Amino acid sequence: MNMKNNPKVSVIIPTIGRESLIEALESVLNQTYKNLEIIITDDTEEGKVRAKIEKYLSDPRIKYVINKKYKHGPTGNKNNGLDQITGEYFTFLDDDDVLFPNAIEELLNCALKGNYGMVFANCVDNVKREFTGKHYGKSEEVYYKDMLCGKYEGEYFGINKTSLLGKDRFNEECWGGENLLWMKLWKRAEKGFYLHKPLRVYSVSNPDRVTFVMFKEAKRSYLNYYLYLKSFGEDIFNSCPNTFIRVLIPGFVFASLTDKKREMLKLIFNFRIYRYFTFYLYALPWILFCLVAPKILIKFVWAKATPLKKTIKNLILPRGK
Repeated sequence: MNMKNNPKVSVIIPTIGRESLIEALESVLNQTYKNLEIIITDDTEEGKVRAKIEKYLSDPRIKYVINKKYKHGPTGNKNNGLDQITGEYFTFLDDDDVLFPNAIEELLNCALKGNYGMVFANCVDNVKREFTGKHYGKSEEVYYKDMLCGKYEGEYFGINKTSLLGKDRFNEECWGGENLLWMKLWKRAEKGFYLHKPLRVYSVSNPDRVTFVMFKEAKRSYLNYYLYLKSFGEDIFNSCPNTFIRVLIPGFVFASLTDKKREMLKLIFNFRIYRYFTFYLYALPWILFCLVAPKILIKFVWAKATPLKKTIKNLILPRGK
């Protein structure tokens, strides 16, 4: 890398003190690129994480902060880290994932060379070592519309220009819902770059556990879908209406679990998505089912409908590999 252009990169590690935190932290400390700010944000109420990382705190690049400002949970803890950024670029690393040694240097080189505000690369899972993100076998420029329409979906690792962030933060009221913020940044950046190589080892989650948590946080899960369609629905509708239907279906499922069906129906009529054949083929059966079935049955069917959900997901074209 040209040392004349040596921007600081802030790496945020949100954590609740998993045993894997040390491996994640060491993978950042061992990066070939050294101008880093490492922000460890602790989401335990008592600040229990400090004892685990005490011996690393002598490194001046490490900043340890406790989340006392935001709601506890994935998004609130990440916001706590975002407030601490002083680097020109920033990224996140979950405390159960590991970076390849050249991860940040590769991405930063790409960002500086092409003047991109957002650059991302693929990951491999920690079990089969297979790619976790949709791809097309090559590195290429990526546009806001590509991200909006699902050309790239899955797990990636990227760096982003801090100036794109401004004062925006993740919505704490959502369960997850991180795409609400990322899509704002993509819209501002207009384009970025996908680097076709794995730069992070992604720890594969238990799907049943994720599903259980989404049902447990049904109101916050519903809010993810509703706000996403409300914020980007017009762009999605004009560019790729099938994507609108893909977001609408799980949105209506969670709307039915939280008595927000009328709110989602209003969105359907506002955007007139019913003009599309795929609405009747995929969305309408789910909507009718959710309108008449008891909540316990809706929850059971949605949890068991994995093949159908994959079919709905494949509404998006082009397909990755």
